[in-house]
Amino acid sequence: MSNLSSYRIYLQPVFSQTIPTPNGVKIPNGWSLSWHQGETYKALQDPQVEVIFNTAMTGDGKSLAAFLPSMNQRMYTLGMYPTNELVRDQEKQVQAYKAQFQPHYDPQIYRLTAAILENYVDGVKLPAKLEGLEDISSNHEILLTNPDLFHYIHNFYYLRGKIDNPDRLFRRIDERYKLFIYDEFHIFSSPQIASVINTIFLIRNTANHPKKFLFLSATPSELLQGYFEKAGIKVKIINPIDAGAYQFTVDSYQQEWRQISQPITLNFPSGLEPNLRSSREWIEENLETVILKFFQDNPNSKGAIILNSIAAVKKLLPKFKAVFEPRWQVRENTGLTGETEKRDSIAEADLLIGTSTIDVGVDFRINFLIFEAADAGNFIQRFGRLGRHPGFSIYQAYALIPNFLVARLFVEESHPLEENQTYDRINFTDAIRSVWINRNEFERYPQRWGGMQSADIYSKLCRMKEKYPDVAKKFGTHIQKALGISIKQINAQFYRCQNEGKNKIIDEARSFRGSSQLDCAIYDLTNPDEPETDRFKTYHLPGILSNFIFEIWDKNSFMEKAKTAGVSTKRFEKALCYLKLKDFRDVREDWYFYYPGNIREFAQTSKVQLLKNLEICQPHGYGIQQISDAVSRRKLVCFISDRDRNYLRAVLRLPMHFQIYPLTNQPENRGSWYSIAFGQDALLLETLTWYWKPKEDEGWIC
Repeated sequence: MSNLSSYRIYLQPVFSQTIPTPNGVKIPNGWSLSWHQGETYKALQDPQVEVIFNTAMTGDGKSLAAFLPSMNQRMYTLGMYPTNELVRDQEKQVQAYKAQFQPHYDPQIYRLTAAILENYVDGVKLPAKLEGLEDISSNHEILLTNPDLFHYIHNFYYLRGKIDNPDRLFRRIDERYKLFIYDEFHIFSSPQIASVINTIFLIRNTANHPKKFLFLSATPSELLQGYFEKAGIKVKIINPIDAGAYQFTVDSYQQEWRQISQPITLNFPSGLEPNLRSSREWIEENLETVILKFFQDNPNSKGAIILNSIAAVKKLLPKFKAVFEPRWQVRENTGLTGETEKRDSIAEADLLIGTSTIDVGVDFRINFLIFEAADAGNFIQRFGRLGRHPGFSIYQAYALIPNFLVARLFVEESHPLEENQTYDRINFTDAIRSVWINRNEFERYPQRWGGMQSADIYSKLCRMKEKYPDVAKKFGTHIQKALGISIKQINAQFYRCQNEGKNKIIDEARSFRGSSQLDCAIYDLTNPDEPETDRFKTYHLPGILSNFIFEIWDKNSFMEKAKTAGVSTKRFEKALCYLKLKDFRDVREDWYFYYPGNIREFAQTSKVQLLKNLEICQPHGYGIQQISDAVSRRKLVCFISDRDRNYLRAVLRLPMHFQIYPLTNQPENRGSWYSIAFGQDALLLETLTWYWKPKEDEGWIC
């Protein structure tokens, strides 16, 4: 399909209202604050305000709003970001703030990820991660990390059993920092919302001094906000749109308005079928006539292509390099890309091709964007990467969304957009939201499974009654109001699961993003330019089976090669299997799960299961038997449905990347399909299908 069959619209620039600098605030010469930055600063100083949502648009300086107090006074701050790339990006940003503001107390800034923590513990020769976390937090006034680590600290994961009091680590962290920032939190789902609610109620009931919790998101979660309000915590919402703090046309004499987004030309190719190949095929067909031509016409351009599939990125990369290089550098940035390449690619690429690792928060300086989108929020997020910086003469984007969505936007009755018309960002965002069917938010998860976290925290607090006489009761009261649960009932379910030997299900419910039951240790040869130390990774087995040509390795050989390269091997100890990724497949490989027993019996219970002896069938897979054996030996947390997975996706409005797979007990007769989900996805699926259970079923969770 050529570029001619597409619809085009124009987006106006965006201007943000600036304000006089508030009393007591110092900012660098020549700077001014946006309205939302001033309001956030005031809220963070207000003792009556505990939870703040800042909903400023992408590119309007939410990071500065968050760190303004720590640059002006001793507000020790712990910032949490959903991806390691964003943590790295924020470290550069906050270091720049420090250099520009020069705060008198010289705050020390530290970026902390799981890999950095492992290396720190090994390098300083500490006994365990517990001591590493204590050491790092006590020496740094600003700590930048991910919400995963913060969650596990507050769920007692780094302690040495009964040797340590349950509050040894989380109290030290909580007393050290006053402000806790959750950035880009809208990308998370209800399991992470449940975690945050549990963590915040634990902190506010055990801390000696009041804390501040700041959520930064242009599209905040109404579910999260609702839980706070049910518990009686008033949320301060700072919304520049509602306050009239944005304009889209500004006269030159209006000095109080600062441009935060450039005018953009946005194209919607109209013939993309809703399948996995369409976007890649459109890009291949238009590689020279559209993409290369744009760079030739605008030779100082910088661009990004953001896709849903790592396999698509891998297939496109050599084709782009052949056409673009050496004049323009083409780089990749995906979940498989090593840390060195991820860091360098954003800084050095003229054209960056990546996946979801680059669609959140990273501050691109680009004027050309091609992107896929899984839902309305994802569309708005990815489109927001473009136009954040001045200096280019043209800003152009191509939105690769299915033809039926393009028709809803431009053709069908009551369509919200007209070709060649100009729109402001607010009306355009409303139009995008109006044509997408909302994905399932799994609203029941916090009650059904988030309560398992609550019960565990509650039981730990009960054991510390001497130190915290009323805390367990207060925590229980807050969490019951917020989630609408009974701690007593959840406790009964918790102990029932324990007594039935289903601790792995409890562990899944207590996790942040889910466990890694099907993660493999891999030595990646698909990027020839990657440093040796970055080739050692973990990756999800289903993605490997579908998209990659691989070779089986034994654990000892893998570990020995990793040690020789100077790579810490702790994270590979519990891998499902050890593989060498040699290349990617031109055609996606067909495979499925097989169970030799009575699947119908499991499906009828409609409960989360612990299942062993599961196998994998892949007609053309080299080494598939060894992998199947490894899967078969593991007890896997899973949920089995007797509905076809396509039916489940459609009826339950499952998100695009929801992991659900075909399952059969008749490998020769592939017309009889069940569906299976694993880990946290199993728990999520159970919350949606609970009403399909048999009437006589007495079980609730597991």
